[in-house]
Amino acid sequence: MIDLRSDVMTLPSEGMLHAMTTAQVGDEQRREDPTVLALEDDLTGLLGQEAAVFVPSATMANQIATLCQVARGQEIVGERHSHMFRYEAGGPAFLAGAVVTGLAGSAGVFTGDQVRDVAQIRDSEHRPRTALALVENTHNASGGRVWPLEALDGLYDTCAELGLAVHIDGARLFNAAAALDVPPARITERARTVAVCFSKGLGCPAGAALVGRSDVLAPARRIRQMLGGSLRQAGVLAGAARYALRHNLTRLADDHGHARTLAGLLAEAGLPVDPAQVETNFVLLDLASLGLDRDTALARLRSHGVLWSNAHHPTVVRAVTHLGHSVVDVHNAASRTVQALTTG
Repeated sequence: MIDLRSDVMTLPSEGMLHAMTTAQVGDEQRREDPTVLALEDDLTGLLGQEAAVFVPSATMANQIATLCQVARGQEIVGERHSHMFRYEAGGPAFLAGAVVTGLAGSAGVFTGDQVRDVAQIRDSEHRPRTALALVENTHNASGGRVWPLEALDGLYDTCAELGLAVHIDGARLFNAAAALDVPPARITERARTVAVCFSKGLGCPAGAALVGRSDVLAPARRIRQMLGGSLRQAGVLAGAARYALRHNLTRLADDHGHARTLAGLLAEAGLPVDPAQVETNFVLLDLASLGLDRDTALARLRSHGVLWSNAHHPTVVRAVTHLGHSVVDVHNAASRTVQALTTG
């Protein structure tokens, strides 16, 4: 079975397992775990920020970022299909009491002018004050699309003018940096806070971090404790993350190449895939023209030995390439997909 459902399906390599089992550990809650401390130091340099907090998941990192920056009744603006708005169980509203305002985006990207049009930057008796702009990069629902640097810089400029903080949901930030061929800090250094995840393309079993300005993250550890995210000998997981940063960052471009290969093979076979939209490691396939519903299509694919998953749009399925896939896997997945969706 070739599993293309998500890059969260990766398994630790032998080298990563060795790094985990040999990591120096201590009580992370007491700031005595040397591997966690080293990882947090790595991240501040890598992302051009001042402080970092290790957490179990990027969803928790996003929620802590919100609680650090958004008072109850204040507003977050972002693309309307952002993961934080649609797939984090209403966390901003339930935990922070925040109002979320979704903006229409193109491939997950919105403009500074859109923010300017909706932002309430002064106290009002009637409207929530805008506190935070959310950027998801890469953008999950649009198929792993990347914010162009010009668009991102324009948003940073507008938010600076309006006095708004920018949070980057960078669960796949390192894929964005690889696609743009820039250091990750080029994307993140002007953000107030950044969430990064280690359990997707980097191949770790768990772990994430919230990175940002020291003053902003001052309450982050207390909030993490409140949410049940404080760990003890977390160096076991931090060891995996440090290994990934040393060994798996530079190979993310391979995953992107595999996705382009898969998309090209499917398009050549006449399936409704647009290779031009493959910017990172996602491939989207629209079933509408095939006359298949998603459940039927996914069942056929499974019966042919390849696993795809639901995408955001109700007629679309997705494949996600990762370090567990070889060139042979990609070609086999393409042939199995064509057979499943054209012959039944």
